[in-house]
Amino acid sequence: RSPVPDIATDLSMRTWLGPRAGLALLGQALIGGVFAGVPSEPLYFTEQLVDHFSSSTRTFSQRYYENKDSFAGPGSPIIVVLGGEGAIPPSTGIFYQWVVEEVAPRFGALVVEPEHRFYGETLPFGPGDSYSKSALELLTPQQALADAAHFIKHIQKKYACDSNENDLDGNQLKRCPIITLGGSYPGWMSAMMRLRYPSIVDMAYAASAPMTFYTQQVGQYDYYEVITRSAETASAGCAQAVSAVLGSTLTAEAKIDKDTFIKNLNLCQPLPDYLQEGDLALLQEEVAMVVMYTFANLNMANYPPPDTGLKLACDAFVSATAAGDSPWDILSNFLNNQARTRFQRGSGILLTSTESPHKRQEYARRLMKAQAYGSCFDMAAQLPAGDNATISAGDWSGVGTGTSGESWDYETCTFLVEAIGTNNKTDMFPPRSWNYRWLDNHCYERFGVQPQPTELVDLWGFTAESLVRQGVTRILFTNGMNDGWSAGGFKQDLSDSLRVINVARGAHHSDLSYVGEETENTRDVFEARATALDILASWLKEVQQA
Repeated sequence: RSPVPDIATDLSMRTWLGPRAGLALLGQALIGGVFAGVPSEPLYFTEQLVDHFSSSTRTFSQRYYENKDSFAGPGSPIIVVLGGEGAIPPSTGIFYQWVVEEVAPRFGALVVEPEHRFYGETLPFGPGDSYSKSALELLTPQQALADAAHFIKHIQKKYACDSNENDLDGNQLKRCPIITLGGSYPGWMSAMMRLRYPSIVDMAYAASAPMTFYTQQVGQYDYYEVITRSAETASAGCAQAVSAVLGSTLTAEAKIDKDTFIKNLNLCQPLPDYLQEGDLALLQEEVAMVVMYTFANLNMANYPPPDTGLKLACDAFVSATAAGDSPWDILSNFLNNQARTRFQRGSGILLTSTESPHKRQEYARRLMKAQAYGSCFDMAAQLPAGDNATISAGDWSGVGTGTSGESWDYETCTFLVEAIGTNNKTDMFPPRSWNYRWLDNHCYERFGVQPQPTELVDLWGFTAESLVRQGVTRILFTNGMNDGWSAGGFKQDLSDSLRVINVARGAHHSDLSYVGEETENTRDVFEARATALDILASWLKEVQQA
């Protein structure tokens, strides 16, 4: 097994878990490194087109990774693991050990993984000029899918397997079938590659793909309802404890002035300018957003049960509330705890060594308090890069920080609109309804753009009904049913060749990410994988015999 990347510096984990994993990587560290990539040396495709939909032939360099340990040569498949909304450094390499160590050997496959444009080193205009408003106009799913198609053709030609025709010497060539694969946003991209480029992509594996988020068919409160339910399952009493603490501190019920609020939560000063100038209600909203997307990130890594980072966080709320701790202390400890990556990295072993639930709760409470002592919580560190950045951004499950956060904020301000809000009825967070007016204002102030929530689904038709009507085939969708993003996943087979696998206790694409032994708590992932491999094998046979 490869070591877990250094979560203090490796923000590529945001892509690894999927959208919005830039802040709270507590989950991976606490569960002893059950999510791990395959570190690899980077390669570069230097002929990627800057703009696929113009007459320009300008190119840029796209970083990618490759593993050919199992590749049986022309005629064998190529698995294309799609990069998403984050950098992919060499320390991460190819995201999924399962794909490299089990899927590729079974099929004799080559595995490649291209980095998404405008993330990491894959910058069409270089690090200095790729984030201007005019440059970001080329950050679209349409361009990213065309990148993948162009990259795939390059890889097929590199290995002399791009067709079944004879070469110039009369030798029979054997085409390499293409399997796209991805989790979360890249899962949606994987499905779209099969829909949009069926002559290039033979089949697609779409794990935790937010399909109905992007068709605008998800209720805005569905996402955090699943997260709340998952938290309550992880630790009984969590939802009530979290709701009580946040209600006492982050709503009008607090009856406190702004200066006292800052002091009580030990927030670093000065605050970001917009929070320094704004009122208490705005500051409360932004702290609530940090709490929300921190729980969202813990939820994505909530596998395997029972001892996960989500459970640890919930246990701390429950035990501190039961002990009569101040809501301000509980919230402050939670915030500072999430900012302390050294604590995040080391505590998993200690957690699993505390045998009883009572001991685990008490341990979590004491450790959170000990680690939070003496530090302030820096709201500025939660901001993405770029002008007019705010913590509440285009994606209310969190956009992440730095330039990757800026790019994802842009994507969710244009074609990838996600309606996510809270109501404190079906979820444990302060009520805050999401609406298009707020998004329009944010996106205009931030990037000078207007969201187009239905543009892609209207043009491409990727609702369940439309996929069936168009006769789309060979897409496998998987969902972890404890994952917030499962709210937007297809839950049942759409047809004989549009298949769905639901992992009952799974989190965010656990079927791809999990590394570890099969136990009673992980049997669902192993069963899902066996079914997935059988489906892919049957489709591959179908393609190769055509």
